Amino acid sequence: MKNVVANIIIFSLVLGVCVRGEEKSESARPGSAQEKPGASTGAAEAAVDKVSPELNKLLDRIEKTGAALKSFQADMLFEQEQLLVDTVTIRKGYLYYRADKETVRFRIHFDDWLQKDLEEEATAKPVKFEEDFVFDGLWLTRRNERTKSVQRWEIAKKPRPREDFRLGKGPFPLPFAIRKADVLKEFEVKVHQADPNDKNEIEHLLLKPKKESSYAEEYVNLELWVNDRTALPQKMRYHSEDDEVTTISWTKIKADESIKDEVFELKPAGAGWTTEETPLEESPAEEAGKSES
Repeated sequence: MKNVVANIIIFSLVLGVCVRGEEKSESARPGSAQEKPGASTGAAEAAVDKVSPELNKLLDRIEKTGAALKSFQADMLFEQEQLLVDTVTIRKGYLYYRADKETVRFRIHFDDWLQKDLEEEATAKPVKFEEDFVFDGLWLTRRNERTKSVQRWEIAKKPRPREDFRLGKGPFPLPFAIRKADVLKEFEVKVHQADPNDKNEIEHLLLKPKKESSYAEEYVNLELWVNDRTALPQKMRYHSEDDEVTTISWTKIKADESIKDEVFELKPAGAGWTTEETPLEESPAEEAGKSES
């Protein structure tokens, strides 16, 4: 399972974990990213000093909004362009996210699938292709109606709070655990100057991985569109080193509304389905601790 961190603020990073590959690296294991107290404080403060007051204020609002957010749900459009072969894959669906004191949960559902040539003028028709990605606080599950398969990856042995899913910490970063200092440590960030006559109330951020960033080898740049009134994400685009451009948009956004437990429950695999589970491997330190006890 591959830990794709490009989608810093929104759930495209979760899509990256499952859609772009299932190879799990050691660095993606919970607890593998060791954070030493105070190790990056000086660098983070220096990064903050270099950005404009406008950007500082916006990043503070995004961090504060995410920390207080209890739920997020929206319709979603996923578009992925392969520039080397001039094709685009388009998927429509929806997203649910919920956080409480103990852990976080999310569900991404796709209804259809469409792939076409970028230069094709004729309107192609999507095919029905239902697929779900659900994280219940412990396991990440992918349910594919087309292949009649269920894949499950154990992410944690016990529920972990939102803080444990920060950028650069834990199994994969979540969009609503973002901290300004984490972003400025990894990226050069600028606010795109919009047309003063534009009444859309959208802030457009441009992010470029720093040379020393752990994401510099994979991503050329990222773009984030945030609602200026709510400080919630509305669109994300990132350009990878292999000439792949992914854009994810959210509409009909609802924040802090009740989401029932049933939303995060998937139908069990039926006759003719295959199921594959990958338990979380314990670290040497964890295994040693068990042996001593």
